[in-house]
This record gives sequence, C-alpha cells and structure tokens, in this order.
Amino acid sequence: MNAIGIVAALTLREALRRKLIAALAVICLAMIGLSAWGFYRLSHTSGLTSGEIGGAVPEAFILFMFMFSFVIALSASAIASLSVSTEIDSGVLQAVVTRPVRRSEVLLGKWLGLVAILAAYTALVCGLQVGVVFWVSGFVPPNPAVAAAFLFAEGVALLTLVLLLSTRLSALAAGVLGVALFGMAWLAGVVGSFGQLLKIPALHTVSVVSEYLLPTDGLWHGAIYYLEPASYLAFQSGNQDRGDAFFAAGAPAGPYLIWAVVWFALVLVLGMVSFGRREL
Repeated sequence: MNAIGIVAALTLREALRRKLIAALAVICLAMIGLSAWGFYRLSHTSGLTSGEIGGAVPEAFILFMFMFSFVIALSASAIASLSVSTEIDSGVLQAVVTRPVRRSEVLLGKWLGLVAILAAYTALVCGLQVGVVFWVSGFVPPNPAVAAAFLFAEGVALLTLVLLLSTRLSALAAGVLGVALFGMAWLAGVVGSFGQLLKIPALHTVSVVSEYLLPTDGLWHGAIYYLEPASYLAFQSGNQDRGDAFFAAGAPAGPYLIWAVVWFALVLVLGMVSFGRREL
C-alpha cells in the first residue's frame, strides 16, 4: 500500500478511535426516527385530501433532506477541522513527515479517508431516509441516488475547504469558519430567491457569485431538483414568482458542474501547498 493509502486507512482508524462515526450514526438514527413519525402523521392525517397530501409529502421530504444536508455539512466540517491542526499541535505530524513521506501525500491521504467516511455516512442517511419514508407513506423521490450524490458533493466541498483552513488555523477556528461560510452561502441563495421575487437583479447576482465562490448551495439545489416529482415540478414551475428557496426549476448546468470539479481541485491543491509551507 502506498503512502496515500496508508494515511487514508489511519485516518479512518482515528475516526473510529475518537468515536466520531458512532456519534454520527446516533445523530442519523435520531433524525430518521423523527422523520418516520413526521411522515406517518402527514400521510395519515384526515384533515387533508389525497391531492394535498400528494403535494405536501414531496415538499416535506425536501425540507427533511435540507436538514440532513446541514448535518452532513456540519459533520464534514467537524471531521476535517480536527484532521491537521490537532495533529500539528500534538506533534504527531512531526513524526510522520520526518519519514520519506511527502506532505502532499499526507494531506491527500487524510482527504481520501475523510471523504470515505462522508460517503458512507451520506449513503446511510439517504438510504434510510428514502426507505423509511416509503415504508410509512409510500412516497419515493424520482432520483434519490443522484440527489444523494449532490448532497455528498456538497459535504465534500465544505470538507475540502475546512481541510485547507485547518492547515493554517486551529481546529476550533477552522470548523467555525467553515460552518459560517456554509451558512453564508445558503443565505446568499435565499437572497437570490427574494431577488427573483422582488425583481431586484442585484440580489440575484449576489446569489450567482456566491454559488461560484463556494458551490455548496448550487449543489444543494441540484439535490432539490432530483428530489422533485414531475407533478410537483410542474405545479411549482407555475409559481416561480413567489421566490421559493426550496425549489429548483432545473438541474445545474454542465459548465457549473465543470466549475465545481475545478473548484474542488483548486482548493485541494491550495491545501497541499499551504500544508507544505506550514512550520511544524
């Protein structure tokens, strides 16, 4: 096994030792239980017609997935913020980099290990959520696997950014700053929706610029689109003027997805350069 693979495996082992994976699993099960109760009550209420339930369930599913996307982002920030700065402070990395292992291999191995954790967590969360909602209400979103891939990409974007920040800041500062930037990106998306509603181009421009600076909100809207049934999409498309922040009229454009890949590569390379120049 090469150095990158060894570091990735050690990163996974360290996450298990710190009980991070166990903590994430407990949070996941708690949220799944809450969603099971909520969707059962929604789909079996006698106060709504079948048509109203058919429109409410997809919208509630998107709202629950937004909650999951936020938890995934928080999880990504938490595990990434601890991966570099704490090991620098403890002196662990000093022992590692004195061996014939390049710093870039260390950072890339850590990134791969953390991405593997995030991938498993996202698959578990999304799979259980879809299964539970189908069990209690019979609803299945049209493309749950593609939506899960966008949620995973959203988490990886924040993970990569926080990993870069952790090469220069303390674990607490990197984690808090990463979550703050994630929240600002989402808020910019909401501002863009209001810009469309109020016909203020400048507000929409702020949203577009934010999606390119930090693509988390743009990727989240990709997840929204693939969670929307055709009937729900057709109904909401006729009401776009209300500025719904939890509606996506179309999938992310190809050039934007290409930029997202470039963004990942740029931030990861910046992280390796920053770590390579960091005094240990």
